[in-house]
Amino acid sequence: MLLFKLIIVLLLIFVVVTLFTALYQLNTSTNDSHKVVKTLSVRIGMSLLIFVLLWIGSYFGLLKPHGLYEGKGATTQTSPQHN
Repeated sequence: MLLFKLIIVLLLIFVVVTLFTALYQLNTSTNDSHKVVKTLSVRIGMSLLIFVLLWIGSYFGLLKPHGLYEGKGATTQTSPQHN
C-alpha cells in the first residue's frame, strides 16, 4: 500500500517537472513548438495514468478515502433548530 502511494507521488512530481520543462522550452525556443507539444502530451498522459491508478487503488482498497465521513473520532455538526 505504501509503494502504491509512493508511485502516485512520484508521478505527480513528474507531472510538475514536465510542466516546467514545457515552460522552459516555450521561453527558450524560437520556432520549435514540437518539443513543447511533446512535453505537454507526456504530461497529459501521466495525469490520465494517475487518475486511473487512483481509481484502481480506491476500487481494490489500496487507497482509503478520508475526510468528511462519520467514523471514529469524527465530529458531526448539527444544524441549528428553529422554533
